[in-house]
Amino acid sequence: MKRPWRRVLLTAVGLLAATLWWCVWQWQFQQSLEAAHQHAQNRLSLYTTTLEGALARFAYLPRLLAGQPLVQAAVADGRERAIDRVNRHLQRVAEDAGAEAIFLLDRRGDTMASSNHASADSFVGHHYGFRPYFQDAMREGEGEFFAIGSTTERAGYFVSAPVLSAADGQAIGVVAIKVALESLQESWRRAGETVLLSDANGVVILSSRPAWRYRTLEPITAAAMDEIRQQRQFLDQPLERLGRVLADGSLAIGGDSVSERYLDLSRQQRLLGWTMHYLVPMRPLYLDARNAFLSAAGASLVLLLLGLWLRERQKRRRLRDREARIIHEANARLEMRVVERTQALQEAQEELVQAGKLASLGTMAAGIAHELNQPLSGIRTYAANGARLLARGRREAAESNFARIESLCDRQDALIRQLRLFARRGGSREPVDLDERLVFVLELLDERLRQQGVEVTVDHGAERPPRVLGDTLRIEQLLSNLLHNALDALKPVDRPRLAIGLRADEDSVVLRIADNGPGIDEAILPRLFDPFFTTKAVGDGLGLGLFICFGIVQDLEGRITVTNLEPEGACFEVTLPIAADRSPPDGERQDAD
Repeated sequence: MKRPWRRVLLTAVGLLAATLWWCVWQWQFQQSLEAAHQHAQNRLSLYTTTLEGALARFAYLPRLLAGQPLVQAAVADGRERAIDRVNRHLQRVAEDAGAEAIFLLDRRGDTMASSNHASADSFVGHHYGFRPYFQDAMREGEGEFFAIGSTTERAGYFVSAPVLSAADGQAIGVVAIKVALESLQESWRRAGETVLLSDANGVVILSSRPAWRYRTLEPITAAAMDEIRQQRQFLDQPLERLGRVLADGSLAIGGDSVSERYLDLSRQQRLLGWTMHYLVPMRPLYLDARNAFLSAAGASLVLLLLGLWLRERQKRRRLRDREARIIHEANARLEMRVVERTQALQEAQEELVQAGKLASLGTMAAGIAHELNQPLSGIRTYAANGARLLARGRREAAESNFARIESLCDRQDALIRQLRLFARRGGSREPVDLDERLVFVLELLDERLRQQGVEVTVDHGAERPPRVLGDTLRIEQLLSNLLHNALDALKPVDRPRLAIGLRADEDSVVLRIADNGPGIDEAILPRLFDPFFTTKAVGDGLGLGLFICFGIVQDLEGRITVTNLEPEGACFEVTLPIAADRSPPDGERQDAD
């Protein structure tokens, strides 16, 4: 029983949806149609006003010219001198008014004078008595007409007024003005709209599409066609039909196979029975209705799919929640493990750095032992000599020995104080004299330098380099590790040399330590600063010295590089930023205990 009811329900829902979609289509089509009507009426008002304003400029001019004595006298006596004066006068008036041509006709319709008398297509001498604007002016006192000029073959609007005799007030000639309307047509075309202007017989006289000009919107009667031919209004134009009116009142323009439908909205003009047409393409209206139909259908489909999705979601909700809880617990455990491992790695790294410092301190201790033993031996000697001198009564000589003992004690105290500072972790960044720290580290390594017979040269450049921004302890450790590394490389060299250079750039100081050792294998250069990487024998090193140097330089926002020299040797180059205070240190660094 469920299946028939379900089928009926689905059929009812489908019919309801189809009805809704059809209503949406109709509603959107009506909305678009009303908007098109409103827009067309606004444009028709604009174009009608523009047309009437363009023609109204010349409505008074023929009568004004016809009443001038110069024009009346030229028509009355027809003398050549008077005609020349009228020609020049009409030419000036036409240029000032913006008319295409102004011409004077006698009572027979022959042109006596014209503003274009000097041009190749001059109206002078041509007969226009068959034109309605001449006939109406002679009979009724004014005339107007639209036609293609029989002389220039250019269309225009003609307006005329009679020239009256001063003696009896009878019409003895006509003044006619030709106004070109192509500028209006061009403005319609630039606006991108389809606008037509048709005369009383339905012939299109102006169009935003020039190809539609002189086509008819409706059939022309035989009598009207005979009149058009007699007046030669459109010369030899075939006056073919532009389109056909369909049952719904729309206008189809084009062939039977390919045509375009327009909604023809028109407004009657006050001039000559003209009609202004604004053609609205029907296709965009149907496209709007179709898009609304598709949107409604799409929305219905989305709602249907949303309902199905909600139903499926209800089924899987419990399973998803359970899986989410499992994943959340797993992520929590994983994050806790990552935090623990990260903390352990950080602690191990700190211990390795400190172990590297202590290892470096142990290496330096051997070099310092000699420095401590020598003062101790001297102290014993000076003390024994001082005692004997006192016993002999030589007090001044004994005081000299005791002063030397005090000097040796000060030297030992300085060495021990520097060792304590070197073994401690680094502190905050401060201006450090790199040259002074270099001298200190070289003093610590003096014994090893003499044992290996290393020739050391230090180049400070033209002037003493400024202080760098760093940490005294870490600078000393950096120098010690680099120099130890260079001394290890110089062990197999017969005549070992160590060249140390210091130079200052705009914002940094560059330390360069070069040796004449065997150099570094190109294959291991990329791994040289890796932790626990070493080429020394087991027990000679942990592979942490250069790793610690790299970390110190990175912490101090500097840069360290290593390259091989030609023909032999290697060079380490360290770049450290210059401290803001470039003045040399005021005194010796004090113990921070």
